[in-house]
Formats: sequence, structure tokens, C-alpha cells
Amino acid sequence: MANPTLFWANPGTEPKRAYRWIMRFNINNENALDEFLIKKVSRPSWDVSETEHAFLNHTFYYPGRVTYKEVSVTLVDSITPNAGVNMQNLLVRSGYVVPDAVAQGDFRTISKSGWVSEGGAGLGRVEIVQIDPDNRELETWSLYNTWVKSCDLGELSYESNELLNVELVLRYDYFKIGEGPRLARADIEPLFRS
Repeated sequence: MANPTLFWANPGTEPKRAYRWIMRFNINNENALDEFLIKKVSRPSWDVSETEHAFLNHTFYYPGRVTYKEVSVTLVDSITPNAGVNMQNLLVRSGYVVPDAVAQGDFRTISKSGWVSEGGAGLGRVEIVQIDPDNRELETWSLYNTWVKSCDLGELSYESNELLNVELVLRYDYFKIGEGPRLARADIEPLFRS
């Protein structure tokens, strides 16, 4: 079993830190979201459903389907680039049509391809990259087929001098974790052997 005292006493030990990351949206230049405007993001996560089987006075459980949870993103609404306007533009370019345009005969609707198109107006590839102290990538979380489920443009108040934030909830089909050059695939089995 690994010795925790030796692990933490080693000056070369460097745990991952919550503030060492960047997030990339592959949005076209007109709707760019710069990495430095993104303040906070939840890492991707998942749940496995369960099915139970009752037999006499016993209950047995079996794993079911995997469901990927939403990712929350907080970003600063700056003047240039204007994140609030860019989010609205992104919604329109995903296929949303305001009611007065429908009255003019424009019957387009939102589509998944409108959100995820990489060459067009969509989010394209969405990545959360964890980095080390020397700005080398440790791992990259890639979200596939990502779209914005909700966008909260914040609250205005005469009693506050806080920065305005935009809160996004992202929905995606699945994610993959790619390892950077510094983070070799860990063989954890020896840690659990006595």
C-alpha cells in the first residue's frame, strides 16, 4: 500500500489545483468567447441508473444506462467581446427565429446541428483543459455535441458594483478525457493491494 506520508512529504508531489484550467469554445470569430472571461466551470460527471430485482425478502441491484450530467459555466459579461449579445446571436444562429420573423414566413427552428457546427455559428468542440504550473496540459475533457440549455444574463442593481456574470448550462451527449503528455495513465491497482 502507498505511504501517504511519503506522498505528501515529497516536494515533487503536485496535486491538481482547482484554478489551473482553461475552457475553449470553438465559436466563430463573430461570437468569440475568450478563455479569460470564463470564471468557473463544473467538470463533467455522470450517473448510472439502476434496476432492482426483488426475491423473497432480498433486493438485488443491477447497473443500467449512463446519463451524463449538465455542465455549469460562469463567465464575465464584458463590453468587448459582449458575452450577452454573443449568446443571443448564438441562439439565433442555432435556428431560433423571433416571433415577428415567423410572421414574415421564416419557419426555421432550433437544431442540434446548428448548435454544434464547428465551421458555422455553433459551439463546435468544447474543451476543459487542466494545466500544470508550467502551463502544460495535464488532461483535456472534450464534450461532444454540446448545446446551451439555459442562459441567465444576470441581475442589474444600483446597490452593487460587482462584475456582471452570464450563467450557462451546457448539455452534451458524452465526454472523453484525453491525457496530456505529463499525465501518464495511472495504474492504480497496486495502490489497493496489501
